[in-house]
This record gives sequence, structure tokens and C-alpha cells, in this order.
Amino acid sequence: MHTNDIPARQPTRGRDTAVPRATLALLPVRIFFGVTFLWAGLDKLLDPTFLDPSAPTSLHAQLLEFARFSPLGTLIRETLPLSSVIGLLISVGELGIGIGTLTGLAFRVAAAGGFVLSMLLWLTASWATHPYYIGADLPYAAGWLALAIAGHGGVLVPARFDVARNEATPSRLSSPTRRERRAAVAAGRQLPRVAAAPPSPERRLLLQTVTLAAISAALASIMLPLRVAGILVERAGAGTSPIPTGPGGASTPTPISGATAPPGSIAVGTVSKVGRTGAATFTVPANAPAPLPAGDPGVIVRLADGTFVAFDAICTHAGCTVEWDRADRLLVCPCHEAVFDPEHGAAVVSGPAPSPLVALPIVIDATSGQILLTSRT
Repeated sequence: MHTNDIPARQPTRGRDTAVPRATLALLPVRIFFGVTFLWAGLDKLLDPTFLDPSAPTSLHAQLLEFARFSPLGTLIRETLPLSSVIGLLISVGELGIGIGTLTGLAFRVAAAGGFVLSMLLWLTASWATHPYYIGADLPYAAGWLALAIAGHGGVLVPARFDVARNEATPSRLSSPTRRERRAAVAAGRQLPRVAAAPPSPERRLLLQTVTLAAISAALASIMLPLRVAGILVERAGAGTSPIPTGPGGASTPTPISGATAPPGSIAVGTVSKVGRTGAATFTVPANAPAPLPAGDPGVIVRLADGTFVAFDAICTHAGCTVEWDRADRLLVCPCHEAVFDPEHGAAVVSGPAPSPLVALPIVIDATSGQILLTSRT
């Protein structure tokens, strides 16, 4: 028997299903990552403060904090004047990454973009998170890398977006051009139809990438009217606030005389003590009237304009006690690096905390210089 008569070995059933199974195994990760990044991009574009450098929750404020501990601190400081542009690029990039991941359009480019963005977030936003596995950005980077290597496998992807499938499609026969036909008739011969060259996968990928970028930019432009409306609503709400507030919504303490101190007021510090370091800690007495947080640690901060504010020092993330960073004039949680800005109502500047610190009402006795904690009622 000649070797040519031996039938070719057919691939085993396990080999036929190995790639599809791997693709299906990554499908939940692909959908979760795609939806998350698409939502993150939309959320940033609709946030009226994210691109506003003067807002305490803006990207500019976050970059200022990242520069304190990130290995990219020097680069971050150099790019601070472009924070709004960087924020817009991040938002549009997240849209593109999400759309590409979910549809398969320029899939590997989108996954590679997700990997790069997650690594940048790890080197900035998550760099101070210890141990490293508490932060989410590094696991995101590993997942994006897996998706970039594996590809989408043609699952839940339109045929026109599948570069590999189009590359494997048999070449079509191409007809001669009109000029070639005229030349053949004049010469008395007939031109055969020849196989057309297969489409270049690199060219397809480039076209898909450009298309994905255009779709992302178009979607971002659609969000612009909604963003403007959100800014107008926020400004209107701030303009009609009936409660006198200090920077960022923190209650401004009212100077009083010792004779008119509100009933139940509790002395928790002095103006001179706070003025020496910019802040002073205290403990809310266990018998403090509700709704004061009895037994909680508190902190009083002197703001840049000379006024005083007080906050419950319990971090809103995991319950650790925040500490005063005198150099940067911020309240920092030593457990998971949440950072709060007392100048703007203890708003979250960076880290995992979901909400600002709780403000505590205080008054100042102009006669004695004492700072008094009062009941909200």
C-alpha cells in the first residue's frame, strides 16, 4: 500500500471542541468587562464634575492625589494642565473598549486597550492599595490580556467582523476590467477569470479600528447635551440651597458667646490647638445625644479661609480611622488609602470609599475660643 492511500488522520472530537470550549469559558468575562467599560465611559461623560478641574471629584483632583504615591508621579504632574483632555480620551476609550469587546469589532485591539488602561489605573489609582489583591485594576489587566490572546472565537460576533473567518474564506473569482476586455477583443482572444487576492487581515483590522473609534466618538457627542443638562441642574440645585454652607457643602460653624451656647453643647477642642497643626482629633462622648455618633472618633480641620469644620473620622469604606495629612491638607485612611478633602465637605478624592465623611455640627465660643459639638436637633 502506498503512503498516498493512507487516509489522513481525522482530528479527535476533543480537539474539535477545545477552542470553542475555551472561548465559551471566557465569554462571561468578555460580557462583564465589555458592559463594565461601556458603562464606565458613559458614566464619566454624564458626570458634570469629572472634566471640571475645579471640582473636588474631578479627574484633575484625582490626578493630584495619584501623583503623591504613584511611580508615574512626575509624568502625572507634567500632564495636569491637560487633565480635561485626558479625561475625555479615557471616557471615549472606555466606550470603544466596551463596544469592541461586546460586538467583536476590532476585538483584539479593544482587549489590548483594556489591558493598557487597566495597567495605567493599577500604576496610579490602585498603586497604594495593599495588599495588591484588594485592588481591582490588576485582575482586570490579567483578564484583558487573556481576552486579547484568545480572541472572540467567532462567538456572538457578526460574520463581517470576524477577521479570521474572512481570511479563511475561499478566494472569489474576479472578472477582467473593461480595459482588459477591450484589449482582448482587439487581439482576438478571451481572458479567463482569475482568483482575486484574499482581503488583507491587517487592512480589515485597521478599518475596523477606525470604525470603532468613529462610533465611540459619535456616541460621546450624543452624550454632550445630556451632560450639559446635568451641569445646569446641579448648578440650579446649588443656587437654591436653603442651608448656609462652607466649601463643598460643609456646615460653617457659627461664632457664639459663652452665655448663648446651645444646650447640650460639648467642648471638643480649642481654636488655638487646631490652629497649631491645622487639625485636631477628639472622641464624641459616649453620652452624646442622638443623632451624634456617640463614641466615634472625630476630627476638626481649619480650612484655608480660616473657618473650622468637623467630621466623623470613621472611613466610609471599611471603618478605619482617618488621619490628617498636614503636608497635603487631606484626610487619609491608613488601611486602604481612601483620601478625603475637608475643603470640599470631606469629599472622596481617591480610593475605595463610597461616600464623604459625615459632617459634625460645631459652633465656636468667641469668648473662650472653645470649639463645641452640638446636637443636630
